Amino acid sequence: MRPLDVRIEAALRTYDEDCRWDLIAGILTECPDDVLEEAVGLLGSNLERSRTLGADLLGRLVGIEPNCRPVALDALLAAIAAETSSAPKASIVAALGHVDDPGTLGFVFPLADDPSAEVRLAVAFAVATISPQPLAPEARTALISLSRDCDPEVRDWATFGLGTLSDADGPDVRAALLARAEDASHEARAEALFGLAVRRDPRAVPHLIRALQSPLVGGLEVDAAAAAADPRLLPALWALQQAGAADQVRLRRAIDRCSGRDRPSLLS
Repeated sequence: MRPLDVRIEAALRTYDEDCRWDLIAGILTECPDDVLEEAVGLLGSNLERSRTLGADLLGRLVGIEPNCRPVALDALLAAIAAETSSAPKASIVAALGHVDDPGTLGFVFPLADDPSAEVRLAVAFAVATISPQPLAPEARTALISLSRDCDPEVRDWATFGLGTLSDADGPDVRAALLARAEDASHEARAEALFGLAVRRDPRAVPHLIRALQSPLVGGLEVDAAAAAADPRLLPALWALQQAGAADQVRLRRAIDRCSGRDRPSLLS
């Protein structure tokens, strides 16, 4: 049996996701020659796990072998039109995100309200990563809608796409970000605060103060404080500096900006 066949069989059999992705990485780096043909074949299988693996392989393969992109794209678009099961559908959408062709977004947008959180997460990833700037109305609507999702990972990715990867602005975008400023998910909350701060929305400041005083404070909140450049944030930043509870380089930058010593331009 070929090494490629052994690895594919092992990836199909394991239910440990870390192990599965390690095997996929091994397939792509050590057995690259026949992966395209095998992955396309897996994508046409009657078995859900095979179709899921096929999509995962194709999505990553295009980053290693760009010449595979046209064949991979055709196979993925044919598969998404026929797929009804959540796991392979999510992997196909995620693979389209990795293929990075904005022309595929028309196949992705209709899945933004899919019953499966796994699929919606893949949609949030794909829309966030491959949408051209400025955001098309459909992309803007999808990310705003997904930022309100019941699943925290979906909200996180959609908020990241809306607030950080996109330069979209306006009352609808700011309202969506503000709605996440006290999100139960720390990741979504931090992304929302950063998105508001880079847009210089003063409504971020009270939320940022609370975030900087939280034991969960991380680098993104400190970066948001730097982007906000608001002196009301200084007491919380000084307290963090004294406690040594955050990255000191980031803290000094935030303190300088909030003090007016290193104020960013409106375009930074």
